[in-house]
Amino acid sequence: MYGAVRAKLDENLNLEKMLIYAIEDEYLARTEYELALKALGDEKPFNSIINSEEYHIKWLKELFEKYGFYIPQDKSYDYLEEPQSLEQALDFGVHAEIENIDMYERFLSQDIPEDVRVVFTKLRDASKGHLFVLKKRKEELN
Repeated sequence: MYGAVRAKLDENLNLEKMLIYAIEDEYLARTEYELALKALGDEKPFNSIINSEEYHIKWLKELFEKYGFYIPQDKSYDYLEEPQSLEQALDFGVHAEIENIDMYERFLSQDIPEDVRVVFTKLRDASKGHLFVLKKRKEELN
């Protein structure tokens, strides 16, 4: 288990665990979109979303450093596979963004420092934007 899936099962969240689950999930998102681009070429919307994932990881790494936590290595490739079609890649993306949004909603309901709240809010809102774009692209295929 990794990222949002692991966070969902954790009943004893603390700041360090939330940051770990968050960066794992952002690693997953970046890798998922990398694999889609590798399999499908320079395909929308993956080619635009992937750039924002780099910023998400950067923001989280800054929080890890500020609070003195060890930054976990990216093991996302162990949990993902290359999509076989554009439709499958979009389905993967939609599911991942929904899980990501749910994770940040849960984290935002916790007692967390304001700077962490700001970053988690930005990440949740970015995922909402990604979800909208992915769903719109799926509609275009139908």
